Amino acid sequence: MLSRRFLGSFLRNSTASRFAMVTQSKRNNSSYLLKAVDTDENERLNIQHRMCMHMLQEDILHPSIPKRLERVADIATGNGTWLYDIKEARKKEPKSSAISTKYHGFDLTPELFPKPDSPRKVADIDFTAHDFYKPFPEEHIGKYDLVHARHLILAVEGADLIPATKHITSLLKPGGYLQWEEYDFQHQLDNCHPCKLTTTWITILNWVGERYSLTFSDKVRDEVAAAGLEILEKKQFTTRGLPFNEDHRLTMLLSFHTGVPRMCLKAKGRSDEEIEKVYAECLEELERGVVLDYYMSRVVARKPVN
Repeated sequence: MLSRRFLGSFLRNSTASRFAMVTQSKRNNSSYLLKAVDTDENERLNIQHRMCMHMLQEDILHPSIPKRLERVADIATGNGTWLYDIKEARKKEPKSSAISTKYHGFDLTPELFPKPDSPRKVADIDFTAHDFYKPFPEEHIGKYDLVHARHLILAVEGADLIPATKHITSLLKPGGYLQWEEYDFQHQLDNCHPCKLTTTWITILNWVGERYSLTFSDKVRDEVAAAGLEILEKKQFTTRGLPFNEDHRLTMLLSFHTGVPRMCLKAKGRSDEEIEKVYAECLEELERGVVLDYYMSRVVARKPVN
C-alpha cells in the first residue's frame, strides 16, 4: 500500500498555488502540459521510465534494431534516464559491448540535464537543449543509427506533428532506425472499469482531447511513413495481465501531482472545493489498491538506405 507519509506529502502539494504554478509555466513557455516546475519532476520521470519498461517487459530495444550502433539520439530526453538505461543494457550484449557508441539527449530546456559535477555525467553521453519544431544543427543531420522518442503526446498539437517528425527523422543515417513510444489514452478510456478514478480520468482526457490527440500513436505511425520511412512494426503494450508493479500506482499518483488534472477540472468549471473532494476520493481509491490499466504503442521504422 502507499504510505501515509507519501500521501500526506502529496496532499500538501495539491494546492491552488500548484495549479497556478503549472498554468503560469505553460503560458510562458511551450504547449507541453507536463513541463518541469519543481524538483519532483526528476523522480516522476524515473518512475515513468520504470513503468514503461514494465509495460515493455524490460525489452528496451526492438529486436529488429541491430546491436551495432555508433550513435544514438534520444528526443525529449528529460533527465536522460532512457539513455543511461540503454547504455547499461547494451553493456550486457556481447555484440554491442565492443562497439564505441556515442549517446546524445535533446530536450527543449536543460533544466533536468545532469550537472557537470554530477556522478551521472559520463564521457559518452552528451546533452543539448533544442526545440524539435526547429531544424537540428547541421552536425547532427543524418548522423544517427538510432533515434528514440517517447511521450510527446502532451507536447505536440495537431499539424505540429508534421514538422516535428520531419526534424526528428532528419537525424537518421540512411538505414537508421526510429523507435517511438506513446501512450494510447483512447484505449485506456475504452477499457477503464467503473470507479471514481475512471470518471475523473474521463473528464481529464476529454479535456486533453480537445487540444491533443488521444490516438497519437496512430498519427505518429502515419507521419513517420509519410516522411519516407518503412514501418517495421506498430505494437501495443498494456499493464493488463502483467504482474502488479508498485510503479504503476506511483505513476497514477504522480499524474495527479503534476497539477494537470487540477487544471483540466478547473477548465471544466469545477470549483476548488469540488476539485479537492475529487482528489480526496481518487486518492482514497489508490490507497485501497485501485489502479487503471495503461496502454502504450511502440512504432519502429527504418530510413531507406538509398
